[in-house]
Amino acid sequence: MQLKNRPAVTKTVEITINPVETKLIAYIKGADKLRLNREDSYSLVTDNGYINNEEVTFKIQEDPRAKKPPSDYATLIQALDDNGKTIPNKYILHANAKNKLGSVVLIATYQGKEYIKTVDIIPLW
Repeated sequence: MQLKNRPAVTKTVEITINPVETKLIAYIKGADKLRLNREDSYSLVTDNGYINNEEVTFKIQEDPRAKKPPSDYATLIQALDDNGKTIPNKYILHANAKNKLGSVVLIATYQGKEYIKTVDIIPLW
């Protein structure tokens, strides 16, 4: 910078611009409750939309309140297209047909971060 009336007076200013750290805002899209022997699809969705990426993985885990393993309440499989190929970032959660009510914790992992959703298994009526 320089003074207008006194060009001999100058000052050097150093400006450092740090990159902006962007945070991924994401959630698991799908039903919060599943009726016995029913299913729904689940995907990880971000503020930029659907992630069409094979990096997204899902798993189910026992709800801390549950007294049985998650496989007693529901099963999780990756969705398939009409040709039998897996669809990235789309999983099917199927509730049991054994009258076992409870909940499972659905965990999606993407870029080293976990996103969690609890799904309750409820009666048909």
